[in-house]
Amino acid sequence: MANPWHALEGVQVSDLGEKYFLFKFFKEVDIHRVIIGSPWTFKNHLLILHRIHENEDPLSIPLVLADWWVQIHYLPPGFIKESMALLFGNFIGKFLDYAMKNLSNGYKNFMHIQVQIDVRKPLKKKKKIMLSESNLRKI
Repeated sequence: MANPWHALEGVQVSDLGEKYFLFKFFKEVDIHRVIIGSPWTFKNHLLILHRIHENEDPLSIPLVLADWWVQIHYLPPGFIKESMALLFGNFIGKFLDYAMKNLSNGYKNFMHIQVQIDVRKPLKKKKKIMLSESNLRKI
């Protein structure tokens, strides 16, 4: 795992057993880059990362939550805004952040939202939204 992370002063990996590994970084910038760049996989297995705090037992942490960036497509123009990102994010999991993406012609046809997902639950792929004249006027 150290190679894709390109840690400035390397990373020390300890096998704690029970599919738990402790990654020790020596520079704060490396920790930040790895956490922000998640999700990470190793041999097609998701790595769920948690920053250990002082006096925290790594084996007592339930590693079941992962942060993902998700694309929301096929939204009418008035629906691409933060309030809708919050609603969709909380439908998928727990809303964390959003960033709208533009196509080359400047038209926003989808949005990115960051969500925290419980990996023990099945993924939600679709959500129908009902449009009416009154809903479109409020947006």
